[in-house]
Amino acid sequence: MAYTALVQNLADAVHKDAALLQAFNSAIASSKQAAPDTYADIQTFADFLAFIDMFAAWVPCTSPDVRVIDQVLYMLCKFYFVFNQDELRHLSQTWTTAGNVKEPIPWLSDWLVLYTRQIGLFMDSRQSLTKESLQTFRSRQDYHMEDYIEPREGWSSFNHFFARHIKPGARPIHGLADDSIIVSPGDSSFAGSWPVDQDGYIELKHARWNVRKLLQGSKYQNDFDGGVFSHSCLHINDYHRLHSPVAGKVLEAFKTAGEVYLEIGVKDKKNVCANVRVGSLPDELDFVDGEGHQWFQMRGLILLDSPIGLVAVIAVAMAQIASVVITAQEGRQLHKGEEICYFQYGGSDIVLLFQKKSNVHFTAQVTTPPTHYKARQMIAQARLEAGSSVTR
Repeated sequence: MAYTALVQNLADAVHKDAALLQAFNSAIASSKQAAPDTYADIQTFADFLAFIDMFAAWVPCTSPDVRVIDQVLYMLCKFYFVFNQDELRHLSQTWTTAGNVKEPIPWLSDWLVLYTRQIGLFMDSRQSLTKESLQTFRSRQDYHMEDYIEPREGWSSFNHFFARHIKPGARPIHGLADDSIIVSPGDSSFAGSWPVDQDGYIELKHARWNVRKLLQGSKYQNDFDGGVFSHSCLHINDYHRLHSPVAGKVLEAFKTAGEVYLEIGVKDKKNVCANVRVGSLPDELDFVDGEGHQWFQMRGLILLDSPIGLVAVIAVAMAQIASVVITAQEGRQLHKGEEICYFQYGGSDIVLLFQKKSNVHFTAQVTTPPTHYKARQMIAQARLEAGSSVTR
């Protein structure tokens, strides 16, 4: 079978190494055992090659039934779950616990980056969005298409559609005249907040992670010692433009290169909706939104000098996302709620960092399932010392 050049490169490399071929086949078998319906059409490495060759030029679409897994998410899960298996994990990830990076970088990690770039190029093409595929998103209620502005000439590609603009008034800004109020940068589920110790570390998954490494390249990477770190996750169907959580001057705005990764888990069968149509996609897998991977993903940093102190917004690209596109410009003064960046195809994370002196307390709640907050909705408040008024 003839594959695209990049998929053929993977096929050639694996077929030259019997142990590697065995690792792929074993990972596929493990995936199939965990999610048999999802991998009903994939028995061997050759089957997996055919799938990823198709996926590189797949036109995203979804089911109109919100009870059925979103097909965009389904395809990402099906692809990444194989690379999550123990047989391949050590070859496809550059990082270990607590922020340690493997040297040299595994070749399969490099291949995954190249593959996602290829997908990104396709998602920028006119072929990535058709009238029929667009209609599937219009028909799905959880995409809330009524909130968005459709260009008169239509969206020119899936990435153009993915980064669609909201209508005026669709995301009102909470506390516009009160600088103590902090709003969510984007539509997202709140995962929690963690204190940063005096040496710049936070405790995640029984390991210490250095916030200064997350701020690599910033002149202000030591300024958040003793402060607070928070994490929220965007979903496939969310609005994918981010807005400033506070008013302030943009001190820094840049991107940091990284790997691509998505942790996939098997759903608890008791929680899978039983009332699913015959012929719908298997609903066995879902992404696991945790902490730690943010240190190694491709990300954008927007650092603001605000009335409550320095605030860092880190837009973390996950999985197939080709890039974070930063729209904020260094030196510009922003009002709370103004756009700072947007994501392209995939799922995404937001990290916020606040200084100790800001004394930030989160009003957003950690719940099961996670509570979803809209962009520009209040999620926290700075409680400065008495006499330090921030209300304009």
